[in-house]
Order: sequence, then C-alpha cells, then structure tokens
Amino acid sequence: MLTPGVPIPFPLRWGFSTRQDAPETLPEPRLRQVHRCGVVEAPDALVEADGLWTSRVGVRIGVRVADCVPVLLAGPLADGTPWVAALHAGWRGATGYGDPDPGGGILRRGVARYRVLGGNPQDLAWACGPAIQACHFEVGPEVIEAARRDPSWREGLQAIGPGGKAHLDLHGLLKAQALDLGMDPAKDGSVGLCTMCRPDLLYSYRRGDTTGRQWGWIEIG
Repeated sequence: MLTPGVPIPFPLRWGFSTRQDAPETLPEPRLRQVHRCGVVEAPDALVEADGLWTSRVGVRIGVRVADCVPVLLAGPLADGTPWVAALHAGWRGATGYGDPDPGGGILRRGVARYRVLGGNPQDLAWACGPAIQACHFEVGPEVIEAARRDPSWREGLQAIGPGGKAHLDLHGLLKAQALDLGMDPAKDGSVGLCTMCRPDLLYSYRRGDTTGRQWGWIEIG
C-alpha cells in the first residue's frame, strides 16, 4: 500500500493499492466507472459514476484504475464535519470530454460539491495516485484539444515523444487544476509512480493488464 505523505485533517485511512495488496484489504465496489464526471454520495448499492464522497465514519470508498489517475480528497466542512472523496480521472474525466454537463472535469466537480456542502478548497488534503505518466502517455490530437480547453492548461503539460506523437502529463494537468481551484500545494501527497514503468508493483492496461486494477481508497476514522 502506498500512503500519501501529508498531514491528515482528521482521523482517516487512505492509500493507493499495489499488486501486493490482499483483496480483503480493499473497498467493496460501489461504482460502475464509465470515464465521465459524475460524483455522487457513497451509496449502499452499485451506481454508475466516477467519483464518490462521504462524511460517514467507517465507510471505505474508492476507485479502481490501471492507468487513469485516482484522486483522493479529505477536508472539513464549515461545521467541522469530515468529508472525503475518491475520484477516477482518465483523460475524459479530467477534461470533461464528451460529458453533457458543462461543469468541467471530475476534479472540478468534486471540489464544487465540497464547496456546496460548506468546505473551503484550501483546507483539503489531496493526492493523485500512481497512473500512466507523461513518459508513456501517448495521445491523439483530440486529447490535447480537450486538455487545452481547461482553464489551467499550460504548454509544459504537452511534449513530443520519441515516436513524434504528443504525450500528455495527466498528473500535471490535475495538479494544475487543483491549484486553480484554490487547493494548497503544501497539502499535496501525490504518489507520482508510472504504471507503465513499474510492472513489478502496478497494473497497466496499456501494458496488457486487461483485468488487474489498483485502488485509490479513503475512509474516515
């Protein structure tokens, strides 16, 4: 288990699983992930969405990934109630590509929900987990076009790879969004391992792991 290395705002457990973690240590699936931007309160039954939040103690929530970025958030609401979220951010989710709701990508929507409930983004502890990094994330022009539409876009998030095609820094895009949303860089506990580079530790769909997944998960208490 890989644990974000930042102070926590209240008692909680959180982390990013690896190939070595036993299944019984991981959350129950609560989502049918669809590479969109829906963020819902943690349900008791399986729902179609790509983000969960809860303020309930002892409810472990999480998202499954094999190259996409798992994003974890934890912060107090205005009345001190703890609030946590787990988000699944592929390039579509990160940019809002193809989603009929004009609210932006999944991180923007997750933080918007936190604001509506009375939270201040500056109070959030947050972490992006292991994912495919820019060294291997070769993408088509539609991906770069979608990323460029985000208000936090900067040219350093795109590079040309050895094969002459564009590579996107998806981790970097999400971090730029976090700062644009007012989140504190001192509370960033991201784990920047590349899923393609670490077959010993992590699953990668692009590398051929079509069934294995790691989790980004969080639990109050």
